[in-house]
Amino acid sequence: KAPQTAPNVQRLVDIEQKMAEGKGRGYERWAKIHNLKQAAKTLSVYQQYGFTSPEQLEAAVDTAYQKMRQTSGELKALETKLQGKKKLQRQVLAYAQTKAARDGLRAQKSEKARAAYRQAHESDFIIADAAARYFKAHGITKLPARKALQAEIEQLISEKDGLYNTYHEQKQRFKELQTVKRNIDQILRRDEPHRRKEQSHER
Repeated sequence: KAPQTAPNVQRLVDIEQKMAEGKGRGYERWAKIHNLKQAAKTLSVYQQYGFTSPEQLEAAVDTAYQKMRQTSGELKALETKLQGKKKLQRQVLAYAQTKAARDGLRAQKSEKARAAYRQAHESDFIIADAAARYFKAHGITKLPARKALQAEIEQLISEKDGLYNTYHEQKQRFKELQTVKRNIDQILRRDEPHRRKEQSHER
């Protein structure tokens, strides 16, 4: 279960590594405070999600990633479909705009007149022929009504927007869980030497 108002968790800083890289005492002081704050936020989010073990958290990270990838795939498929419909719309509109020229050609009585007419309206027929090739290549034998096509495009845009919002939320969720996991891992690694030391004292 996702927390309702999750704090913005940031990665813990590896202070030892940063100091080894030449960071100064001022940075060290900042990093210690930063790590304390982020550790508290990390544990808060961990508890709000209701995790009881690092394994549960890891499984949640994997699930969040899979959901995000699935939505990303759906989004790409929807985008491809939308682009296809928009291209079809452009071809339908272009073809419709050549109607007068096409009607005029049919009105020509002789082959010579038709040839002359085509030449006189060459640009229209280049557009019409390109559109006709597009329709044939895509197996379109009956052109869709322009209003219906526009409505379909608007519906796809609406679906895409909704899916994008879902993807954005899933991405945020994944990043948050991933950060929490990395922080938990870092905290556990940091505590491990202390635990081993305590165990050796107990012996």
